[in-house]
Amino acid sequence: MKKFLSKLPVMIVLLVLAVAVLGLYIGMLARPVSYGMTYAYSETISEEDATLDTPAGTTVSVEFEIVSDERAYMTMGTYSGIEMQEIKTGVWIIRNGDKIAFIVEGMTEEEYRQGVDALKANEEEWNAFWENGDNSAMIVTDVNAFKMTMPAEPGEEPVSMTCTGAIVFAVIMGVVEVALIAFAVISTIFFVKAKKQPQTEQEVEAQA
Repeated sequence: MKKFLSKLPVMIVLLVLAVAVLGLYIGMLARPVSYGMTYAYSETISEEDATLDTPAGTTVSVEFEIVSDERAYMTMGTYSGIEMQEIKTGVWIIRNGDKIAFIVEGMTEEEYRQGVDALKANEEEWNAFWENGDNSAMIVTDVNAFKMTMPAEPGEEPVSMTCTGAIVFAVIMGVVEVALIAFAVISTIFFVKAKKQPQTEQEVEAQA
C-alpha cells in the first residue's frame, strides 16, 4: 500500500478527487433546494384533533417533491393502521432565493406565467409578497437543501418538512470526502519521503 500511495500519478489523482468532491459537497450543502428529492412531514392524530374523517391514531403525511423552480408534486396520505390512502397532485410554485410560494389554486400554464409576470412587473408588490405573501391562493415557505418550513397558524408552531435523502447523501459524501483527504495527505507524505530517499534505496524497493 505504501509503495502504491507513494507514486506521483496516484497522489495527483487523489488530490484532484479530493478537491472535486469537496466542491461538489460544498455546493450541495449551500444549494437552496434539493431538486428531485422529497421533503416530508407526518404526524399521528391525537384524541383532541380527531375528526370523523381522521380518527385518533391515524397517521397523516405530506410530501413535496420540487422538480424545478416552477413545478412541484404534493402527496397527501393517511394511514389508519389498515390501509394507506394517497393523493398526488402537481402544483405550480415560484422560487425567490430561499423562499418558495406554492400556488394551491388550480391554474393553467398560461395563467401561471401571466400571474408571475404581473407580480414581477411591480417591484414593490413583488417584495411585499415575499414578506407577507400568505393568502388563500398561495403559501410561502422557507426552504434549504435539508428542510422546508411551512407557515404556522396564529398561536401554533411552524411545521418543518425534512429532506431525508439530502441528509443521508450529505453524510455519505462527508465520509467519502474525509477518506479522500486522508489518503491524499498520506500519499503526498509518502511521495515526498520517497523523493528524499537515496537513489540506490529506491532501486532496491523497485526490485522488491
